[in-house]
Amino acid sequence: MTLQQLRTFLTVCDEMSITGAASRLFITQSAVSQQIKALEEEFEIKLFDKKGRRICITSDGKVFFEIAKNIIEKADSITEKLKATKSLEVGSLNLASTHHLAQYLLMKPLIEFHKRHSKIDLTLQSLDAHEIRSAVEARAVDIGFVPDGTSVLSPFLNITRIYEDRMALIAWPEHPWRKKDKINPSQLEGMPFVFASTPSSINDIAVAFLKRHRINVETFIDLGNIDLLKEAVRHRVGLALTSKLAIQEDILRGSLVELPLAGVDELSFNFLMLTHKYEEPSYASWAFQKILKSHLTKTKEERKWEIHS
Repeated sequence: MTLQQLRTFLTVCDEMSITGAASRLFITQSAVSQQIKALEEEFEIKLFDKKGRRICITSDGKVFFEIAKNIIEKADSITEKLKATKSLEVGSLNLASTHHLAQYLLMKPLIEFHKRHSKIDLTLQSLDAHEIRSAVEARAVDIGFVPDGTSVLSPFLNITRIYEDRMALIAWPEHPWRKKDKINPSQLEGMPFVFASTPSSINDIAVAFLKRHRINVETFIDLGNIDLLKEAVRHRVGLALTSKLAIQEDILRGSLVELPLAGVDELSFNFLMLTHKYEEPSYASWAFQKILKSHLTKTKEERKWEIHS
């Protein structure tokens, strides 16, 4: 039994004519008759009886009609659902990211994705790096985003570097060092500093830099996230060494300034995208990755312009 045979049978039922069905299906009368005969032989039933020049459906044919109609409706619904999925009219996209990445790198692409594909159910979980790795491995999320330096190596994961960030020494706009051409790390000795323990990998880079240069700083406060860190710097609690990505908009608004710290360009790190190595990405996943790539390209171009200007 084939779907084509069932469609032919249903068409004969609609037309109650072999000739009419052949004309409607753009095939020969012989082809219609052969398909009906094949069904009858396979199921050992009689589908139609001849009454003069006309045909009529048998009792077995009526039972078969309901079954065939149900099968074709389900087959057509599969086709429609696949078309809808491909055109992003239905579906879901589940993401997991560290809070830092979600806030400063993913939010704009997520907003654009939702505007373009509003019928896709979109979920973003804020987790730590180890939880994100486990979620991608377990196929609980489609894509994960983590900072470099975390333990993400896995035989089940594709790991893609999507963005290179660097550290920035920041201060309040009226800080006396804002007009300096260059600040040597040694000048930070004894300065009040603010730290954000989350994300820990970025905080670790800042602490390692200070230790490498044997700089003892006076720590006034250790905060839970970068937003609180920035607020503390704005209130002149102390300087901070943190992610350049996280303070770009603050610098543009003039609420913070980046101080020209020597050697800060060497303090770079990467943000990573995790996908499952043995899971075919959904259409929604591909669409989001395309939007993300476009936004990352724009962000990189803006940084190049900033460097050269």
